[in-house]
Amino acid sequence: MGRAWLTCAEPHDAQAGRRGHAVRAHRQARQEEHGRAAGPRDGVRVGHGAGRVQEEPQQCVEHPVVLDLFWTNSKDGNTNDSSSYLDLSPLYGNSKEALDSIRTFEHGKLKPDTFADRRLLGNPPGVCILLIMFNRFHNHVAEQLAAINDNNRFARPSGQGTAEETAKAWARRDEELFQTARLITSGLYINITLVDYVRNIINLNRVDTEWTLDPRQEMGVSAGTAKGSESGVGNAVSAEFNLCYRWHSCISQMDDQWIQDFYSHLLGDDYGEMNLQVLMAAVKKFEASMHPDPGRREFDNMRRGPDGRFDDDDLVQRLATAIEQPGGAFGARNVPRIMKPVEMLGIIRGRRWNLAGLNEFRKHFGLKAYATFEDINSDPEVADALRNLYQHPDHVELYPGIVAEEGKTPMVPGVGIAPTYTISRVVLSDAVSLVRGDRHYTTDYHAGYLTQWGFNEANYDFKTNHGCVFYKLFLRAFPDHFRPDSVYAHYPMVIPPENRKILTTLKRADRFSWERPQRRARVVRVSSPAAARQVLGDDQRYRVAWTGLEPLVGHARLSADALDPARLDVLLFKGEWRASIKAFYAATAERLFADKTHRLNGRQQVDVVRDVGNLAHTHFAARLFNLPLKTRENPKGVFAEQELYAALATIFAALFRDLDPMRSFPLRARAKELASQLGSIVETNVKLATTLGVGGLFTAKPNKAKDDLSAYGVHLVKGLAKGGLKAHDITWGQVIPAAAALVPTEAQVFAEAVDYYLTPAGQRHADELHRLAASTPSAETDALLLGYALEGARLGGPPGVYREATAVDSVDGAAVQAGDGVWVTTAAAAGHGHGHGQGGDDAARVDPRRAMDAYPWFGAESRREVSELALVELFRAAFRRRLRRVPGAQGELKRVPGGYLTEDWGDEVPFPAAMKVIWE
Repeated sequence: MGRAWLTCAEPHDAQAGRRGHAVRAHRQARQEEHGRAAGPRDGVRVGHGAGRVQEEPQQCVEHPVVLDLFWTNSKDGNTNDSSSYLDLSPLYGNSKEALDSIRTFEHGKLKPDTFADRRLLGNPPGVCILLIMFNRFHNHVAEQLAAINDNNRFARPSGQGTAEETAKAWARRDEELFQTARLITSGLYINITLVDYVRNIINLNRVDTEWTLDPRQEMGVSAGTAKGSESGVGNAVSAEFNLCYRWHSCISQMDDQWIQDFYSHLLGDDYGEMNLQVLMAAVKKFEASMHPDPGRREFDNMRRGPDGRFDDDDLVQRLATAIEQPGGAFGARNVPRIMKPVEMLGIIRGRRWNLAGLNEFRKHFGLKAYATFEDINSDPEVADALRNLYQHPDHVELYPGIVAEEGKTPMVPGVGIAPTYTISRVVLSDAVSLVRGDRHYTTDYHAGYLTQWGFNEANYDFKTNHGCVFYKLFLRAFPDHFRPDSVYAHYPMVIPPENRKILTTLKRADRFSWERPQRRARVVRVSSPAAARQVLGDDQRYRVAWTGLEPLVGHARLSADALDPARLDVLLFKGEWRASIKAFYAATAERLFADKTHRLNGRQQVDVVRDVGNLAHTHFAARLFNLPLKTRENPKGVFAEQELYAALATIFAALFRDLDPMRSFPLRARAKELASQLGSIVETNVKLATTLGVGGLFTAKPNKAKDDLSAYGVHLVKGLAKGGLKAHDITWGQVIPAAAALVPTEAQVFAEAVDYYLTPAGQRHADELHRLAASTPSAETDALLLGYALEGARLGGPPGVYREATAVDSVDGAAVQAGDGVWVTTAAAAGHGHGHGQGGDDAARVDPRRAMDAYPWFGAESRREVSELALVELFRAAFRRRLRRVPGAQGELKRVPGGYLTEDWGDEVPFPAAMKVIWE
């Protein structure tokens, strides 16, 4: 699949390709002789170069670019029906009629598993599957855009107007969603082309570099142009490039056989006598047999299901097989015999169009003209054949010349797929020009059109695979088959055995899984309160899902009892710990409100999530576990407040909230990096505390006169050491997991509860909350504040709760197998899901005296009392002030299915990120 981002067999278009044919098909007088294709069992490659392969897979990855740029008119071979832009026309079509044929006209979506270009149905299945993957990515993007509703761009019509007005409003929304989703999908397509594809062409995949040929980077400045090269000024692809992209030399042996079988079935008795006329007639007949509705078309003996989708198992099996097949090598005598008629058609059209010859074309690109035939190809047989046909190098035609040219010698870096010299130069030039001249990928390629989330969804990050983004397409299309770290998804443009060599050399092989993709455990969704109680109330059968600490710890293994939470609980909960924790949170909450509040337009304003809730728990964890938090009192600390919160939240998410396959790989990489930074300091401090009895490096000095918790961390570590744990076990088995589990989860409950009481439904309780918060603290007011907080969190609710089944069971009428994931929705966990089971009206109202068993998601049993104390004091500090939302998006706690958005609405995260409030 690797080499194929730009080419594939195209039986009805003038694609041309393998080594011997372009030389021998020189004279018009010999066209009929060459019109006889290989017989049904004679599908071998031509000449002594036959069968040469390269490590990059077959051509299905390259071909969409070819079809994107060249769509030869079936009635006039001199007309190109495609634009000169990489606009993903194989998926979206080259006309409004074609585009409309694949749209549902609902919510911006495409018909499932469809693409507009019917030519693809005459190609090996990998090409069609790739377009299906883009289709699925588009539909995922449309769903997320609607859920995010950036700046209210995609709001649902109110329905208050007439039926006609409402219908028009829905149509406008569909169009806006569709066009934005198309821009984002095309953005991913162009980034795959510029990064994944180009890195393989020039062998950058074999070296540790972030260099890219993306012309949207500061191109041209170093070449002496003060303002850089112009962007968004338009583009036109010349006729010569129609010939330059016919890379039939790269067709894999598997696809060679597929094309033979396809032609044999298509032509029947005429297969052995196939010539241009017979081929074109058969192709027209084949196209006429296609269903007019792309949503009904099928390929490679696969059938659509009732929902219009193909079976994922079938698609993935074919896709994995395609990835495993090496592509053919560039150079003379390496074109499959089955492509001979198509090669001839390319030569004929080159002559009819009076295209430049090989040397003339090379001069245009600043390349040296060939002086001898041996310069074109040092193989004596090839050079002699060219000499007999053309007499002088200046007479060599463009297409026969670029196919017969000698392939470049691989070089690391510099030459990857080893194309011929002329193709190597012009393809890179074209790739840059196609992007730089297109305003949709340059001057108009920004968050204003794509939305901030959409821009990031399509964008690349050099910290992940040196910028490669193919994995995004794979994991959005087939999340239940490809592991998040599958080398098949991350590097599909090189066959797995060669990838293993490359990544081993780069010392990155251990970051990936190498098994063939297959269906993994599914996720069962729970939507009734009864089923939610069944799942959340059985910790043995439905456990908290996590993959263990090993990916973060590294090679050093933990002892058998290092992860026993009871060891920590014994040390945490002794003496007057309740009073100490209560006092700490009361003081910290007030201090954070004072420090983080700004006066704007006569009102007090603070981000109650980012700067109060998140940071209060961060400070608590830093005191409790002696973490290197940088504050005014401890300027030698390593992590600033927001940095430490982000580190702990990222580590916890990687361990317990790693639910989005596409975000999993970068999430785990970032978590490992942060865990290493934090863990190394903590482990050093643990050693100092257990050997010398000192607090450690980069941490605050204990001051029990001001804070009872200030010495807690050192005593905790000493106690764990006395219990027999070593420094490594204390750090990675106790401190890091406990701190990471405490901070983001407790902060999430607070954020959700506050958010609920700022909604119209919750504001009915504002006066009572203010009265309780302003009252003198007592057991009764504490209990009521806790009740209100838990009710707010229950009704505001997390996006959902995830568990992993350990045994066979039945939930909501669905069979659950061991290893399956179970997703309990917010409504179900709150007790009012779809009217099933118990709950009803009572579950939908706020009752601060509700029994604690109504909150099975709230805190681990052994540490719930700490959570309760913290929540009460934070709620008291918050609602002592009469909070209101900041008008607009900044005052929202922005949720999306399965999580939340960052403050700029540009990325999905598992925990609340920001929500600004004001008060008088």
